[in-house]
Amino acid sequence: MYIVIVGAGAAGFYVAQLLSREKQEIVVIEQDEEAAEQVRRELDVGVVVGNAAIPRILWQAEVQRADLVVAVTGVDESNMITCFMAKELGAKKTIARVRNPEYSGYLLVGGKSPYATRKVVRPRSLGVDLFVNPEIEAAREIVSILSGLYVTPMEEFADGRVQLREFKADSAAVVGKRLSEIPFPRPCTVVMQGHGDVIGVPAPDAMVTKGDRLYLVASRKDMDQLGAIFEVPRRSPRTVVVFGGGTIGFHVAESLEKRGVQVKLIEKNVARSQEISSRLKRTVVIHGGRPDRELLADEGVANADAFVATTGDESLNILAGLVAKDVGVSRNIVVVDEPEYIPLAEAVGVDVAMSPLLLCGSRIAHYILHGGAVAVALLGKEDAQVIEFVVGANARISKQAIGELEWPRHAVIGAIVRGDAVMLPARTTTIEPGDTVIVAALIDEIPNVERLFKSL
Repeated sequence: MYIVIVGAGAAGFYVAQLLSREKQEIVVIEQDEEAAEQVRRELDVGVVVGNAAIPRILWQAEVQRADLVVAVTGVDESNMITCFMAKELGAKKTIARVRNPEYSGYLLVGGKSPYATRKVVRPRSLGVDLFVNPEIEAAREIVSILSGLYVTPMEEFADGRVQLREFKADSAAVVGKRLSEIPFPRPCTVVMQGHGDVIGVPAPDAMVTKGDRLYLVASRKDMDQLGAIFEVPRRSPRTVVVFGGGTIGFHVAESLEKRGVQVKLIEKNVARSQEISSRLKRTVVIHGGRPDRELLADEGVANADAFVATTGDESLNILAGLVAKDVGVSRNIVVVDEPEYIPLAEAVGVDVAMSPLLLCGSRIAHYILHGGAVAVALLGKEDAQVIEFVVGANARISKQAIGELEWPRHAVIGAIVRGDAVMLPARTTTIEPGDTVIVAALIDEIPNVERLFKSL
């Protein structure tokens, strides 16, 4: 695919890095000379220096032949205008990063009389095929994690029948054992194993050490029981403390409030505190900026079911999460800017660290899938993906037994869904047309996996 990325800030650089690793043809448009030069030095992509809101610059980047334009500057309006002009010039699809959720909604415009047909203004009519809001994605992910039995990220495939979940190896049931020796209570496939910054497809006799991350694929009905071997299941939270009242913190508090959870939100800006207090009727808003022990203890963090740090300062979030854990909270979730900080934060005592950029990358990667894929999730920093394929009648993999395939070395089938049945892979299992196949693979191996699912 030929992809034009507009904006080389943190989001644009990350997306360009991710997609270039997937062997896509990438051109980045950036008007800041220094940022553009960094892209030239560090990424194998084309660079055009200029303002993408000018049609001449878009034409110079050959947007007229682009399969996809991804506008991820820091200005919502600029991203939307860029997408509109890109579509007018011939781009096939467009994605705009926006922070204001009202831009991605629908507007009903009244007619000249109460009985006249109302016009619906849709985002696609403005030239944007997909709106991506990393902050909203992060808020949804946090609420999803808090609503589960375990403090771990989770993805669903095959209309929810198959789950992928990440677990940390801390319990005696798994630490110091080989994967083949672990008494998993329900059938599952360990598709990836993370050790420090390294992630890969594990061998059956791979040793599990304390702190490793194991990525399990299993039927949804079995996942809760599987999780019990790693940690004690937790009840849904009744009280949550949110540190930071920005976009992420506000939407986390709003969603939890709607679920009946008692929320206490700590925000340093007085005006923002007053605004949140007026918009969230059941959330208790506290004015405070530093996550010191006295403040968190006074606000009852020790008795809360969870602590969530969502300020715009990732160092402050990590510090707040650690102080909250020291005060006595049972689980903490922190937001970081850079995906590289996730293993570092989790190594020092954070239960879950998440990056809005990683979630943004997942949304974009999902949108550009090809070769029969219908869903995707990123693992680790961005080193691996889990992809859901639907097998076509003429796919290379169709009617083939798994053991007879020239299967890519750094990839593994996690599950096969046939009708309502979820099956774990075996060498004798034959892939049939219409099967849904869940595959985990390192980024560099994905093109080899996709070839198997393409038609002959």
